[in-house]
Amino acid sequence: MKIAIAWILLAACTSSASEDYIKNRKKDDKTEIEANDKASLPPPPKKKVLTEAELGNCHLTASGAVSADQTSPGGRTATNISYWYSADEQKTMMGVDGFVVNCNGDNIRFSMVPGGGKQDGMPFKAKTYTFDKGKGDANLMIGFGKQQLTNPSGKVDITAFDSHHIAGSIDLAGKLGAADEKIVGSFDLVCPGLSACDK
Repeated sequence: MKIAIAWILLAACTSSASEDYIKNRKKDDKTEIEANDKASLPPPPKKKVLTEAELGNCHLTASGAVSADQTSPGGRTATNISYWYSADEQKTMMGVDGFVVNCNGDNIRFSMVPGGGKQDGMPFKAKTYTFDKGKGDANLMIGFGKQQLTNPSGKVDITAFDSHHIAGSIDLAGKLGAADEKIVGSFDLVCPGLSACDK
């Protein structure tokens, strides 16, 4: 009787072990097939590396206490735009969704950055940003050498904004010390090969 019970238990264990082996083998086969399928797929297309000319530029003209005319190149130093990153990459970024536009050269330094106010203050679309003595839906930092333009008023008009480029015009006036200063210009800056760029 004891021998019969032992045989039944042994058969049950053997059957259970066989079923586990078959399940695991199926999983391994499925994993191997998926790996082979992935290996047989062509690699994703590489994003084209854009030339400096293809990355666009920013042209600024200043008049008043300081006169200057400047064209600065596009590229990674000219833009920092949350919308040009994947959703996973955006989760690791600090601050609100928005963008930074930099037009920095030897004579003029212009930066438009998130204001940290409204969550949708800098949406992924065309918009006219108006400023009254420095206040608006974004922050402006404008410098000429060691001097900073204070209380800028006017507008930055974003005329195009998508996964390919950001373009717009600048028309601002403020103070350099006690003197008046005006800055006008335009920019068309191309997405520099980031994960959510369309090219």
